[in-house]
Amino acid sequence: MENHKILIAIPIILALLSLVLIGVNGLEQGVDLKGGSQAELQLLGSVTPSQLEDTLDAKLNTNNIKVTNNGNNKVTVELENNINSSTFASAIDGKAKVISYNEIGPVLSEEAMGQIYIAMLFAFIFMAITVFIVFREPVPSVAIILAALCDILIALGGMSIFKIPLSIASVGALLMLIGYSVDTDILLTTRLLKRREGTVEQRAKNAMYTGLTMSFAAIAAMAILFIVTKILMPEATTLSNISAVLVIGLIGDILSTWLMNLGILKTYIDWKQSKKQEKFGLSSSSSKSGKADKKSKSSDDEKAPDEKSKSKLKDRLKRKAAVEDDEIMSKIEEELEKIEDIEESSDETKKSSNKKSKKDKKAKGNKRKAKKQKGKGGK
Repeated sequence: MENHKILIAIPIILALLSLVLIGVNGLEQGVDLKGGSQAELQLLGSVTPSQLEDTLDAKLNTNNIKVTNNGNNKVTVELENNINSSTFASAIDGKAKVISYNEIGPVLSEEAMGQIYIAMLFAFIFMAITVFIVFREPVPSVAIILAALCDILIALGGMSIFKIPLSIASVGALLMLIGYSVDTDILLTTRLLKRREGTVEQRAKNAMYTGLTMSFAAIAAMAILFIVTKILMPEATTLSNISAVLVIGLIGDILSTWLMNLGILKTYIDWKQSKKQEKFGLSSSSSKSGKADKKSKSSDDEKAPDEKSKSKLKDRLKRKAAVEDDEIMSKIEEELEKIEDIEESSDETKKSSNKKSKKDKKAKGNKRKAKKQKGKGGK
């Protein structure tokens, strides 16, 4: 926690490097976003996916032909250009049977990209509004939004490195990542700002235990899904892309939440505490100077500033009590009341016992007097 200001820079540097990677390598877009043709085929005979790809490459005047093996002699073919279904069927030349064939034009792809931009923009806007309503403080709200932005940039950088296509499925994973990032950041911010038990370091450690448990559990689940889809279900490319994006983004979320966001909040809390100390110091010094100036007045005039100083002290004590836990103060008052009740009851018992002893003494004295009078009468 001592070097928290230095740790803030690590996620920011990773996010900037991701921007550089995106600018240099670019993002590979799926057919559903960039347009083109997509076909699902059933291979006939002993034809392999590589042989089919070579055949299509030789007969079709198109770029970036991608053939994905789905198992059970089924493949998915993605073409960058729009090609008629009849032209594609003649190019297959009886080596495969067409199960489904879709053509996605540039108009649909532009509309899809526009909807993706709008969805991401509204996700950040509503997230910012919700966070600000909950915490009512600008610095924690900006820290949460900045952490979510770093998560998205790190995930996009990983997609650029590992050639994960930007598709509708991967965009859904990015939106899920925004929600998960906000969840862990709100957990941390709530523990540090809303709770009062323990020190700031202790509250941060407790939040870290909970948050890291959640993150590692999610990473393990997504990693298992990625391995299963790659080995056992290679046709489920949508699930493998979603799991890969989430694994990269969750690793980035660990860095942005527990290095950057925690460092920003720790700096903010230290600044608030220093401001409070300055306010209390100024008020105490001003009260001392006021007392020194008012010593020259009469004794009647001196009582008024004493009462003012008492009211100021009461206000300070109330502020300190508000900062501390109200439950502890109420418990202390209850215990004091119980002690006073016990003392009062003990006093009452002592008084009653004293009264009884006095009555007993009087009764004994009366009996003695009666005996003496009887003795005198007999004589």
